[in-house]
Amino acid sequence: MVAAASASAAYLLMGKAAAAAVLLGGFVALSNTTLLAWRMRTSSREAVQEPRLELARLVRSSLERFFVVVLLLAAGLGWLKMMPLPLLAGFALGQLTLVVSTIISGIEK
Repeated sequence: MVAAASASAAYLLMGKAAAAAVLLGGFVALSNTTLLAWRMRTSSREAVQEPRLELARLVRSSLERFFVVVLLLAAGLGWLKMMPLPLLAGFALGQLTLVVSTIISGIEK
């Protein structure tokens, strides 16, 4: 929802190319969030093991998410030749949305 609204604003202010870049940035943030939720769900289903293995899982999950974000952003900037500022702004806005929604859901509990 936030990505669509910001892409609409980018379309009005900067044109179609900027709107597409903002949407891709939002998609990258959504991919990152989806990977995080998936890893959290699979970890919660498994029995707690020794701390060293749990830490290894955490590090692996973080590295996976980092590389997915880097590869998608690099594809948008390099292969798709999208505008850098709107792409990164869309990504940052998507990540900010995750943080704010987490804070709000924590306050409501």
